[in-house]
Amino acid sequence: MSKLKLRWIILCAVIGAAAGWLTLRLFTSAGRYAPVLDYSALFSLGAVCAVVLFLGIRVKRSSMGKAHFEPIAAARTLVLAQASAYAGAVITGWHVPSLLTLWLANGQSPTFTRALVLAGAGILMVIVGYIVQHLCKLPPEDTDDNNESVVTE
Repeated sequence: MSKLKLRWIILCAVIGAAAGWLTLRLFTSAGRYAPVLDYSALFSLGAVCAVVLFLGIRVKRSSMGKAHFEPIAAARTLVLAQASAYAGAVITGWHVPSLLTLWLANGQSPTFTRALVLAGAGILMVIVGYIVQHLCKLPPEDTDDNNESVVTE
């Protein structure tokens, strides 16, 4: 399984920012508010972070021999951690155009604060994804010096 690459995280954030900017332009030209998630989204993002971190800790405990965790479940936990990191990058990117526009337009506002908090939650998802990826790393396998499958003549 490949590791998270910073360039893909940045690319996801840029794609999210482009989509956020386009949507912001469409909404503001129609006289609507900036497309910022509500505070209730923090519960979902927090739950995702908590579950991913909990599963990552279980995988780490299993790799240390303290608990039993199925290998396929460990692989799924790694995929979940990487997916949450990518989703966090997109969420952060989505809110950046709104943050910049609101800050330049009128400074502090409730929508600006909400966008700032949700962008921070997206960054937290990226961080948790990276941490859990490292928790899912398997220890190096022991190699036997006397390999009986090798035929010597």
